[in-house]
Amino acid sequence: MQKSRREFLKGAAKTSVAVAGVGVVLAGCDKKIESKNIIRGKSKKEEILYQKSKQWDLYYSVAK
Repeated sequence: MQKSRREFLKGAAKTSVAVAGVGVVLAGCDKKIESKNIIRGKSKKEEILYQKSKQWDLYYSVAK
């Protein structure tokens, strides 16, 4: 029984290494994203990231 467990662990380790290797190879294959599929807004509004409040003042005073 001990031998079969060791053989199983060896096989599982080999399989894990093979799967990780394939993952690395596939991650290395870069596909270029075409910019024509990107939707860009045409709004001329000013972007507001936050509104001044007591909570933001407290946060900024602690963060400095």
